[in-house]
Amino acid sequence: MSLSVIATDIIHRGDASRRPEYVLGVATWRDVERIAAGLTGAKSGVASDGSPTFDVGRHHFARLRWDEDGTEILQFWTQDPHTENLLADRRDTFFRVDTFKVKVSVWAWLELLELDELTDIVTGSWLARRGVRPRA
Repeated sequence: MSLSVIATDIIHRGDASRRPEYVLGVATWRDVERIAAGLTGAKSGVASDGSPTFDVGRHHFARLRWDEDGTEILQFWTQDPHTENLLADRRDTFFRVDTFKVKVSVWAWLELLELDELTDIVTGSWLARRGVRPRA
C-alpha cells in the first residue's frame, strides 16, 4: 500500500468526533508495540532523549512522546510531501507536521487514533523508513 493511499485513507475516515463508533482511548503505545512486533526487521529502541522507539535499520519509524500532562503522542514518518495538506482537516489528531526534503514527520495524539488507522500509520512509517521508495 502506498503512503499516499494511507494518508488519503486517514483523511477519508473524517473527524473522529463525527464517527459514532469512535471511542476515546482506543490506541496506546502498547498497540504500537504489538503492530511493530509483526514487522520484518523492526526492533525496539531508545531515542537520544530516552523515549521509546521502534526502529528499522538505523531509523526510527515510531516514537513515543508525551505532552506536559503525560498524554501519549506518536511520531511517525511518511515520504509523501503533501501530507500536511492531506491532513489539514484532522489537526485535532495530527497536530504537527514537519516536511523535510525526502520525508515528513507527523505527530498525532495516540488516544484519538483507531486501531485500524494506527496499523496503517505504523506500517506505512515502517515502509517509509526501511528505505523502500514508492513507485512513480
